[in-house]
Formats: sequence, C-alpha cells, structure tokens
Amino acid sequence: MTADGGRLVTADRDPVFRFGVSQIVQDADWSETAREAERLGYDTFATTDHLGMTAPFPSLVAAASATERIGLATYLTNTSLWDPEVLAREVAGTDRLTGGRLAVGLHAGQTGSTATASLTARDKRKHLAETVDVLDRLLRDPAHLPRPLSSPRPRLLIGAGEPEELELAARRADTVCFLGAELPPGGGFVLIGPDEFAAQVATVRARAAALGRTPELNTGVKKIVVTDDRRAAAESLRPVLAPHLTTDQLLDLPSVLIGSHAEIADQIRRGHERYGLTSYMLLAAHLHDFAPVIPLLRKGRPS
Repeated sequence: MTADGGRLVTADRDPVFRFGVSQIVQDADWSETAREAERLGYDTFATTDHLGMTAPFPSLVAAASATERIGLATYLTNTSLWDPEVLAREVAGTDRLTGGRLAVGLHAGQTGSTATASLTARDKRKHLAETVDVLDRLLRDPAHLPRPLSSPRPRLLIGAGEPEELELAARRADTVCFLGAELPPGGGFVLIGPDEFAAQVATVRARAAALGRTPELNTGVKKIVVTDDRRAAAESLRPVLAPHLTTDQLLDLPSVLIGSHAEIADQIRRGHERYGLTSYMLLAAHLHDFAPVIPLLRKGRPS
C-alpha cells in the first residue's frame, strides 16, 4: 500500500469494510433495532451518550440480550461526563454482560452537565486524554475488578477533529473516528470539506505510521439519500446541510452518501482509495436504506 498524489493505492480493490448503526432515539426499542441490524448484516450496533437520553451501557446490555453476534459500541462516550475510574468499571462490566462484544468510543464531548459547564474545550480534550490513559491501564490490569472479557481490553475508538484529538487518536486509538465536522458549543455540526478531511486523515496516518501503528479508520455518516439522480439530490440537500460547500464538494464527502445503492458502494470504494476508510457508522434512521449496499461491498468475501 503506497501513497500516490495524496490518494491511497492498494492492490485490494474491495477491502474488508465494516458497517455500524447508531441509535440516537430516546425511546427506541433497543432490542428490536439491534436484532434488525444483525439480520441485515451490520457489524456493530452502537449508542451515543447525551444527557436526557437513555443511558448508553444499559442500552447495549439490552441489545446484547436480543442478539447473538453483532458487535456493540458507544459512539461516542462523552468523557466530560465521566470520572475515568467509574467509566472503567462501566466498560468492564458491560463487556462482561455482553459476552465480550463491546468497543468503547470516546470523545471530549460537545455538551456537558451543570457540574461540567465551566469546562473549556481545552479542559475537555485534556480530560479525554486522561481518560484514555486510565482506561488503557485499568482495563489491561489483571488486578482491576471487574475484569473485561475482551483481551487485553475492549477496543478503544477515539473521535477526532481538532489537532490535539488527531494526535491522541494516532497514538492511542484502535479505531480513529473522524468526525468530519466542526462542533460548535451547545450542539449541531458544520461539515468540513473533502480536502480538509483528507488532510486530517493524512496527518493521522503519517503520525501513526511513524509509531508503527495502523489503526482502523472510521467516519460517522451524517446523511444518506438513495436516489437515481445523485447530483440533483446533492444540489437540493446542499443549502440545508452544507451551504458553505459546493455541490461537487458535498458529493466528495465520505460522511454524506448519495446515489443509487451501486453508486453509494462506489462512493465508499472511492473513500477507501482517497482516505483509507474501511469503517462507517450510520444512523439507525438509515438502517434499511443502506442495507442493500452491504452485500455489494462483500462480494467474494466471507460473511
């Protein structure tokens, strides 16, 4: 695998892709959605971590009880809400209760609680780094109780967008989750352009390679539109989703998937060629819309 003009060149035309679905609806039927995700061939069922919504770890235990093989993850745990040692207990206990199927996603957090309202963005990123240190140490420690079933510990996913987060993810993440957006305080997101996305990926890949690391590269999909007219759909969507980007830029983003099922599969292949992405997390609202894409990217692959 070599770099050529900023694009990833690989002899493997169809790499092994992994797809997850994240449920963010407060009153969702966690068990039923997880069962359906498993039936449709998704690799991971995930929850998010926001106040005012169902707690993430109990939701994953409920999902595990209704499924057999699908991986489970937090996407992403808001570390500003957690004491790292308490979080280590939750992660280890949940990994045990889910049969060792847990991966824990971590991010500095866009919003907080009353107790954390005074934290600056820099404070939150510092706490994220400290949390990664504590989880990696405690979850590997044979003396720490409870012990996770996963060995040497559950996978760590780190959501990254800011330079400090990209550096941390390159050094410590098993999976780097590129946010693909700027996150203003208080909520919402502003999509970054494809060149900026590519620059972030290049930074992480170069830093990880220097350390002898090859983390999985992931992004969260913000929108999926299944259509026979890809450009017209992008032109219609752009003023609402990304008025600061051109239609061509929107069509080049790996976090916005537009087109027929075959065109979306091709877009994901191009996302691997340019960015090295092999992992995508999409919203449960697109569970069925995206499902026909999965077999198109797994032809000739073991199930």
